[in-house]
Amino acid sequence: MKTSHPDIIVTSPDGEYLMIIEVKLHDVSINHNSSIHQLRSLMVQFGCSLGLLVAGERVILLRDTFEESNDSSVHVVGEANLPDFLLPPADQQWKGNPYLEFESRVQLWLEKLKYTTSLDNLPDDLKALFSGRIINLLRLGEVRAAGPRWSKVAK
Repeated sequence: MKTSHPDIIVTSPDGEYLMIIEVKLHDVSINHNSSIHQLRSLMVQFGCSLGLLVAGERVILLRDTFEESNDSSVHVVGEANLPDFLLPPADQQWKGNPYLEFESRVQLWLEKLKYTTSLDNLPDDLKALFSGRIINLLRLGEVRAAGPRWSKVAK
């Protein structure tokens, strides 16, 4: 059985999972339910209350209320557009692999948001999605890859 892991995580200084981020290169309209289900399962597996699905130019926020011990208490609580121009260029090492390049760009953007003093340069829907708890967790935690990126291409 293949073990699944998130693409990017945000952890607290003591190692607690604050947020799990799944990254898909393209919009997941066709596979929307399977991508959401995958993120919901990861949130339960890691005991994390917040999940973010970045799929192409869409960002979907999920929250677990922990009312159930399975993923039935994980719900979509918001959605916004993520224009490509907001994402910084990828690290050079990922050039040529569009999936890893996009994942790297998303991670760099989240790391940059952590140190941004204001969300004013974000579109209104994205600003509303990230204001409050999300931006505070990014600032509190460490944004990092959840596992080695090379493993995804070594099939």
